[in-house]
Amino acid sequence: MLVPQNTRQGLFRRLKKNILFLHVPKCGGSFVEQTFLPWILKCPSRRLREARGHLTWCEYAGVFTRNGIDLGAMHVFTVVRNPWAWHVSWFHYLKQDLGRGRSGMPTEVDLFQDYDFSDYLRWLADDDAPTSPSRYIRKQQIDYLTDETGRIAVDRVLRQECLCEDLQQMASDLDLAVTVCDRRANASAHGHYRDYYDDFGIDLIARRHRDDIATFGYTF
Repeated sequence: MLVPQNTRQGLFRRLKKNILFLHVPKCGGSFVEQTFLPWILKCPSRRLREARGHLTWCEYAGVFTRNGIDLGAMHVFTVVRNPWAWHVSWFHYLKQDLGRGRSGMPTEVDLFQDYDFSDYLRWLADDDAPTSPSRYIRKQQIDYLTDETGRIAVDRVLRQECLCEDLQQMASDLDLAVTVCDRRANASAHGHYRDYYDDFGIDLIARRHRDDIATFGYTF
């Protein structure tokens, strides 16, 4: 069924004022925020102190409810990526965060300075290993996106592997006047993620991210 033009225009106007980028860490979020900055700056997640950081959908729902904001009226989008690549990105990011200011994960930053990637994987395999309170790394990506029943609650899931194309499609769908660069300026310089893994690591990530893999179809 075709949506009347005036209804579509009203929808676009509403969405432009009500976009929430749910930022799963290490999934190209800086590039997304740069692209959609005029609209992201209008979002309550930037105005409310308790809404800052890498919140899950359920955490946003709680914060917004306490502040009288209707999360259901917002167009919520996010970005996911291959879990094996996600962990390689985390490892390098934390080893380089010597000032501890960007990550907010001082425990991991201290530990990983003397780690190679195989050490990192063995740390990840130990559920009792020291970790920062946020436990960002120990979540599955889908944990950020689901409501209290386990249902995916975001409206749109983009993929880091084809992020420019997905952002262009989103901008077109929502009639947003943005320019999406054809390549990411801050792409990581480390090698291909497959070069970091042995059989132990491949199986570890497959087990820890079984829901991500089942939902988004990622393979090693």
